[in-house]
This record gives sequence, structure tokens and C-alpha cells, in this order.
Amino acid sequence: MKFDFKVIFSTAVSVLALVACSGSPEPQTEPVPETSAVSSSSLDSSAVVPVQEPKSALPASYKDIQFPEYKYVAPYPKDYRVEIAPGISGYIVSDRSLPLVNFSVYFEQPRTPLALKDEAATSMMGGLLRRGGGGGVSAKALDDSLEFISAGISSSVGTFTASFDIDCLSKDFKNMLALSKLVLTAPAFDKDQFEIMRANFLTAYDRRYDTPAKVLSALRSKVNYASNPRLWDANADDYKKVKVADLKRMAQGVYADGRIVFALSGDVDKDSAVAMLKEFFESWNASVAKNVKKEDKKPFQEPTPLSFVRKPGIYVVDKDISQANISMNQPFVRRPHADYYPAAVANFILGGGSFTSRLMNRVRSDEGLAYSVYSSVGNDYRDTAMVTVALQTKVESVEFALKLIREVVNEFAENGPTEEELAQAKKSLIESLPSLFDSPESIALVFAKGELLGKSDDHYLDYVKEINAVTADQVKAMVKKYFDMDKMTTSIVAPVSKLESIKPFTVIPQDSLEFRD
Repeated sequence: MKFDFKVIFSTAVSVLALVACSGSPEPQTEPVPETSAVSSSSLDSSAVVPVQEPKSALPASYKDIQFPEYKYVAPYPKDYRVEIAPGISGYIVSDRSLPLVNFSVYFEQPRTPLALKDEAATSMMGGLLRRGGGGGVSAKALDDSLEFISAGISSSVGTFTASFDIDCLSKDFKNMLALSKLVLTAPAFDKDQFEIMRANFLTAYDRRYDTPAKVLSALRSKVNYASNPRLWDANADDYKKVKVADLKRMAQGVYADGRIVFALSGDVDKDSAVAMLKEFFESWNASVAKNVKKEDKKPFQEPTPLSFVRKPGIYVVDKDISQANISMNQPFVRRPHADYYPAAVANFILGGGSFTSRLMNRVRSDEGLAYSVYSSVGNDYRDTAMVTVALQTKVESVEFALKLIREVVNEFAENGPTEEELAQAKKSLIESLPSLFDSPESIALVFAKGELLGKSDDHYLDYVKEINAVTADQVKAMVKKYFDMDKMTTSIVAPVSKLESIKPFTVIPQDSLEFRD
């Protein structure tokens, strides 16, 4: 049989064309409104609307972009606050988007060791409350259990508060509460974990001055602060002498006395969480009462505020490096204080505003003397804070860099800010406020810590008003008052032999930077 391939090909093409046509959607036409079905003779020519050209979607220049007025109202603490019992309060921020829970509990426990020998035990004790197991649960069993359900418990003990944190899936939260109570109210301080912890502290002590930044931090404290038990530094011998019995002695009552403030966020129902936490804290207090021994004399004392030695000048630690590390400091204020907000605006313009700041423009951009140069004002509710001007620069450039910084500060103190600088500083500080509340966890933690510090419910609403109220004259006064270069200590880590041009200065031996009395 013979096949006519031309006929076959022609037929196939026709079939494909038909299939293609039958599979194509019919053209869609816009339905005509009934009101448009009118003869042209009946239209009044005066009623015809002229056709307008569509507006351009993009402005001709970025300068023509219009932004809506910035409006942000911070969350209000009372909307999240709950009271569980007298002396026990907290903040619950519900977010059901993920099956996760974050729970942080703060116990107000102001304490410092009575003797230097106990500083090492206190330093180690905070982490070992969790890592050492307890309540009949071994350290290994605790780690395995937490790893199996992808959960975490952490503990810490500071000068003013002791705390613990739980991170877990919401379905495991109730069991995690029971586990944390079991371990933390009757800590075992496992000996193997104790030795691991001690080895870590010994290594950290041996490497405490490995970097110039660490040396500078120690030098800055040494030349600014008077000796205080809160500043004591344990050394290698102190850590080697610590025994498990010392940790148990220092841990007595750490989660027992004082008020309690908590932060709970994540996949929780507020009413159910309140009922659960009432039960938890009742059983917690009962467990603490059962396990805490009554001591005739507590091995710690109330902390005292830090005080300054106030001896302006240049202080140097000799270190053979090519980049000098420099920090200039002066006492500031303890919050709340009327000077804080105008000083914060002044600081932003001087050196806190990154590439918009005067120090950055003059020292880095104009002269190329430093990769980073900045200023800061301390934010402290328990002690008088410090103002800081800091940078790193080549050792050969130290004299010139210090001279430039003095010129920038003096010019700012003399003439004050421009209108543009003042407006930009206010705008930037206010528009950074939402970053504090960028997650449910952040909201709960900010409010819990704020309550411990005594911040008012209106604190973050007042923040915007206070910043907006700052005047140019106030900024000028703050620079004169708190950035007076003649009242600052200047701490430098660099080779002494290359700093002849900035004499006189005092050389501080590196091995004398610790506070031991």
C-alpha cells in the first residue's frame, strides 16, 4: 500500500489548527453598562467628560516622593500586665502564629559577695543552677530530655536579679514549668558539669586580655571607678579553690526572696496562662520553702552604687599593636534625670548617629583616621552612667585624632546644632522606637524589665514628647556639660614608645587592672 505523505501532512496540520482553535479561550469583552446604551444624538455635548491622560506611576525625581506622616504609638504596658499574687506580676503577649512559647522570670535579688573568695563561686553558680541538674533529675537526663523536645532552660544570677528562661513548643509548656521548678528549686550542681564549668572560667581568665578591646574595657573601669565589691575580679587561684559546697552555700535563697516579675509570650491564651501560672508560682514557693535551709548569716550583702574616682588625664596600657584603642569618658547621670533626653539628642548629632554624625564626618570621612569613631551616653537606672567618645586609629595618628575630636566637640559646644541636624536627630531617635517592640517576646521583656527598673506606664509615650521638646540651646548646654574634654579620662591601649607626642600620661601595668579589694 502506498501512502501519500503530502496528504497526510496536510490533514495533520488542519487537525492541529482545529484543536488549537477549540482550546483557545474566547476573547473577553468588558460588559457595557446599561446607562451607556444611549444614542449619540441624545447626549448633551456639555456633559461629555474629556479624556484625561493617566498620571505617571513614578515621580520624576526621588525628591518628589511623598511619604505619609510618621505615626507610631508604642504598646501600653497595662494592656498586657497581670497580677498573679502579691509581689508576683508580669506581662503576657499572645501570638498564635507559631506554636512557640518564651517565658522569662526575674527574681529581684540585690546581692554581692561578702568576701572576694566567694566572687568565683557566685560567678559560676548562675549557669550551674541549670546545667548541674537537680530535683532528682541528673544533668545528663535533663540535657537529653530538653534536646528530645527541642526546648531550652537557662539560668543566671546577677547583681540585682536572678532569672531563668524557658523556650519550648506550646504543647510542652506546662511540662517545662514543672521541670524547671524541679531542677531550679533543688539544684544538684553535678560534679562533672562543675569541673567543665570551672575549666571554662579558667580558660576565660587566661584569655581575658587577648584582644586590645578587652584590655581597654578593663582600663576604662580601673581609671574611672572607685573599688567596689560589685567590680571584684576573681582570678585563677580563686576558681581553683571553689568547691561544690561553696556553690550550694551561695545559691541559698537565690530564687526565694524579693518580688517576681515575668514575661510570657507566644502561643498562649491569656486567661488559661494566668490560671496555669497561679498554680505554678504557688507550687514554686512551696518547693523553695521546703528546700532552702535557714542560714544564720547570709553569705552576701546589699550592693552599693558605683562611684567615680574622677581623675581626668591620659592613662595608657603598653601593648605592641599598630592600632591604638581609645576611650574618653566622663560621669553622666542616673535615670530618671531631666538631662537625659537633651543629652541623647546632642549625642546623636555628635557621634551617635553613625555616618550623619559630626565625629564620623570629620575624623573618618574628611581625614581617614578611623574606620569607626562614635560617642554614646549611658542609660542606667541603678548607677551614674558615663558618656563616651571612642575610636581606633593608627598609633602614629593618635595626637592628630585627639586634636580633631577636641575641635569638633568645642565647635559644637560653642555654636550648637543646625536646624537640620536637630530635626534629623529627633526624627531618627523617635523612629527607632518601634525596634524595641519588634516581636511579642520583645514587648513582654521590655515591659517586665521596665517594671523592675521602676519605669512608668507612660514611659514610651513620654519618650516621644521629651525628644520632640528638646531645643537647640539645650543641646548646646549638654555638650558643654557632659562632653568637656578637660574633665574626661582618656584610656589608651597602644605602644608607650610611640606616644611621646601626647605626654604627660600615666602608664598602668596590665597586671594591675583587676579589682581585688
